Amino acid sequence: MPKMDIKSLLTPHETIQRDARIHWIVFGPLVFYTFIGALAGTFFHPLIGGLILFMCLYPLYTSIISYKMTHLVLTNKKVMARVGFITRDWTQMTFERIENAYLEEPIIGRIFGYSTVVVSGVGKGTIAVPRVVRGDEFVKELQKYLDKNAEQQG
Repeated sequence: MPKMDIKSLLTPHETIQRDARIHWIVFGPLVFYTFIGALAGTFFHPLIGGLILFMCLYPLYTSIISYKMTHLVLTNKKVMARVGFITRDWTQMTFERIENAYLEEPIIGRIFGYSTVVVSGVGKGTIAVPRVVRGDEFVKELQKYLDKNAEQQG
């Protein structure tokens, strides 16, 4: 099975302009659960603490997969998103199909510098990637390409 990466999906004369990544905040629940497990093991019962720490393996797995495998890519022709590891989803949307791009930014995201980037397209197409580092810069750069594409079309 050949290895699929983002560059293999590019067309001729297409270049990557920005590869937005996921913020380290995805490890937040893992840190919280580990802290609770350590407290339970220390002050309540070591077996209960050990069980909680064992159950932290699943948040560890999901956090690592999300952090390493999620990409939001802007090229000079389209927006692409890759999510997942075992079942991988690739979503692509050309500039002609994009209607709107915006941010959803919670208060904690404003403090730590991440947001959800939502790119909506004609019809039912939507790309939504949560916890993107500097998502505002991604949307600004995308808007610049959308404006340039609109000038070329009209």
